[in-house]
Amino acid sequence: MKTITINATHKTPEIKGDIETGHFSIKGKCIPEDARDFFDPFKDWFLELVKTDSQSICAELDLEYFNTSTSIILLDVFKKLRLLQKERDVRITWFYDVDDFEMEEVGQDYKVLVGDILELKPKNS
Repeated sequence: MKTITINATHKTPEIKGDIETGHFSIKGKCIPEDARDFFDPFKDWFLELVKTDSQSICAELDLEYFNTSTSIILLDVFKKLRLLQKERDVRITWFYDVDDFEMEEVGQDYKVLVGDILELKPKNS
């Protein structure tokens, strides 16, 4: 599975990824009933990405809102990416609306946990 595309719903985000480019994005609202079940296809794809010899991995997150179970899954992904930074160029971009202080703060919290691989980028509403 070289690419992954999961379309957004009113409770789940759009997820897109391409192993050849080493890029993936998660955008939208993420409040699924069962976050582990929802993210299973992504996690399978992500494990394939990790196994490749791609020299760079770029993640973009642009979330409006997410629940606690989603935050745990995101942290797991971020920690794995942090481990990969020893051998690859790894970048995570955390987008947030300029007036969404809560999402900015969450991004800052993740940055404390995973380090400089995570960059916060404000966007206009």
